[in-house]
Amino acid sequence: MTKPFLHSSTLTGFSTFVIVLFLSSPMFGQSVSINEVLASNVSLDYDDFFQYEDWVELYNAGGILDLAGYHLSDDPDSLDKWTFPLNEPGLTTILPGGHIRIWCDKDEQQGADHSNFKLSGEGETIYFVDLDGQTVLDSLSYGLQQDDISYGAECDGCTEWQYFNTPTPDAPNAETALNPSVLFINEIQAQNTTTISDESGGFGAWVELFNPNEYQVNLNGYSFEFSGATHTFQNLEPWLTTIPANGFQIFWFDNQIEQGSNHISLAPTQNGTLTLLGNDGYSIDTAEWDIAVAADNSYGRVSDGSPNWTSFEFPTARATNTLQIILPGTLVINEVQADNFITYPDNEGEYDDWIEIYNYGNGPVDIANYFLSDRPDQPQKWLIPSCNCDSTIVLPGNFIMIYADEDGNQGWNHANFKISASGEPIALRSPDGFTIADAVDVPALGLGKSWGRAFDAGSPWTEFVIPTPNASNGPANSVAHVSPHDFMKPYPNPIGFGQSMQVSRGGKMFNMAGSVVKHWNQSGSVLFDQVPGQYIIQWDVKPGEKTTLSKVVGFK
Repeated sequence: MTKPFLHSSTLTGFSTFVIVLFLSSPMFGQSVSINEVLASNVSLDYDDFFQYEDWVELYNAGGILDLAGYHLSDDPDSLDKWTFPLNEPGLTTILPGGHIRIWCDKDEQQGADHSNFKLSGEGETIYFVDLDGQTVLDSLSYGLQQDDISYGAECDGCTEWQYFNTPTPDAPNAETALNPSVLFINEIQAQNTTTISDESGGFGAWVELFNPNEYQVNLNGYSFEFSGATHTFQNLEPWLTTIPANGFQIFWFDNQIEQGSNHISLAPTQNGTLTLLGNDGYSIDTAEWDIAVAADNSYGRVSDGSPNWTSFEFPTARATNTLQIILPGTLVINEVQADNFITYPDNEGEYDDWIEIYNYGNGPVDIANYFLSDRPDQPQKWLIPSCNCDSTIVLPGNFIMIYADEDGNQGWNHANFKISASGEPIALRSPDGFTIADAVDVPALGLGKSWGRAFDAGSPWTEFVIPTPNASNGPANSVAHVSPHDFMKPYPNPIGFGQSMQVSRGGKMFNMAGSVVKHWNQSGSVLFDQVPGQYIIQWDVKPGEKTTLSKVVGFK
């Protein structure tokens, strides 16, 4: 297929028309390749609507080409997922040596260069597909990505790929040399036997760096020097070697680089001098320590970046040195739902994944500055924010809901990750970022089911056909068979309109707004005449008994 483009020019008084042929064929399509991706654009560059969206860049190593009718996809079962528009030649025409950037924001109404899918920061495969919607001309598989750092070919069209601290959308790929940033060696633990463990569960020495700048710093090209040996960081796993703005990062000082880019090829002695060199080779900071630091204590600056050093009985790895470490309180992960269909809406009315945290202690616990994560290699994935309010305080015997929906703009209790329906680990960590307050391996769950403790704060864990978000789990809703006449279990459950529940003692029924809708004083039959929905029964208690809750679901 050819598309003529008329170009007019004047030469020595004559009008000359030159016909440029735009060729679109599978043969020429193969000259176009995926050249660069940014799958976690947090603050780098924005689209025409001032939104920071992910993007894919294509590069053309051949002749002039119109990409109208070609496809991009992140789904191998739907290779024609998004089609380059047929009526936007200004957008779809790619010149020799040229580039085209497509915003992957699932927001097609914002323009013809906005695709109908988003990129996953956790990793996936992108396909560039021919006109037939089936032939893959190029593809790129990538793993976990770091915020604002792109992944691209070393040079336009090259086969070797690397991470770019400075992405180059719509421009040739090239590594941009960054000026060294001010960083501080902030804390060192040379003898760690019980304090914090790495991703594999090993206890090793570590060093913490503090970044006082208003921008993140990737350590590509930076080096540590110790006892005549040098370790230089490479941009292989930027999520492990990037220090957030005004933040901290620790590096395992264990000479086990095979475990990841956050492990350095050096090991400490009982005393020594550690030097941090910038990517220009000049010294940025130096730290010294000696045998006076006891095992499992750390040696760090009195305050972050200050010139004075001291020994810490409670190390503050990846946290401010002025932090008063809060040891794990009486908190447990009590219940989790990864595929919330119609169970429990969040504050925006959306049915998102959720994590229920329960305080089984006798006093209130503030969960601000605790961490939640679904990745063992990212233990501080989401910091529960300190919002200077009572929202993060969990009263004794109470629950708090965290929505795992990657939608932090909906409130403080919306985490930056989702829970996989195929199962994954969830960990709650204390403010030091490493000490586990509680953890659970969530299995694959069916639609609308949850995974929770059979009894609040107890064991075993079991699958709930009827989840109990923000309410006591109890024994009543597990899939395990329990006689309908068991103590404090309403029967039947779920219940239809006009049916009678069998109850074992007096109690009250509350709707999800907290209003009492029914009350009875003794065991027997109770007519269910409420509208469909979820209800909580609070049983009357005898002296010395703990208040017990049961959940009822009604259907018409």
